[in-house]
Amino acid sequence: MKKRFAGTKMPNTRRNMKNTNSIIKQTELVSKRQEQILNAASKLFVKKGYHKTTIRDIARESGLGIGPIYDYVKNKEDILFMVLKAILDRNYNALKAGIDEAEDPGEKLRGMIETLFDVCIRYQKLFLFMYQESHLLCKSMQKKILANEKKSLLLFEQVLNEGEKEKIFRKSNHKVGANLIVLLIHGWVLKRWDLKDIKKESRLKYTLECVFKTLSV
Repeated sequence: MKKRFAGTKMPNTRRNMKNTNSIIKQTELVSKRQEQILNAASKLFVKKGYHKTTIRDIARESGLGIGPIYDYVKNKEDILFMVLKAILDRNYNALKAGIDEAEDPGEKLRGMIETLFDVCIRYQKLFLFMYQESHLLCKSMQKKILANEKKSLLLFEQVLNEGEKEKIFRKSNHKVGANLIVLLIHGWVLKRWDLKDIKKESRLKYTLECVFKTLSV
């Protein structure tokens, strides 16, 4: 039978497991509450506008109540930041998945355009809201949002550089190209007041033709 060394304690596995489970549950609860706030705020910001939506409105819509909501955010600006970041994160994750599924730069670019196009159409009210209200954030938050958006632009730039190396795309300023591609896709949301009669399939067709005719060698 093994003897325990003097002055040492045997590890309490059950206690460690209990602490780990407690941390996991707490993390899951925080994520759940933030998701409730995010969904409620997104709905109300689009419906009523940022200025007319109050913390009390968001608390009521989320089902959390006015007291508990301040456990997760400091003010309405925090919530605006959460909403804008969520839009851009969703956008980046979708684009990244599209890149990982293809090998040829041309296929990657086509997939990315189709993905971003679908995301923009599905969440067009949120994208429009982002363009209208992002200036309301403080400077430090604006920098974080722009850095987040930059991640998606760099994915496009990376694929354009790959295409140039493989002589699929012509040599050009791919930083500019990446921005113009994204702006072209976002344009369907920004100009939907005049282009709403154009079918979704036609919008995507025009976008792809414009990009590939411009870039192709």
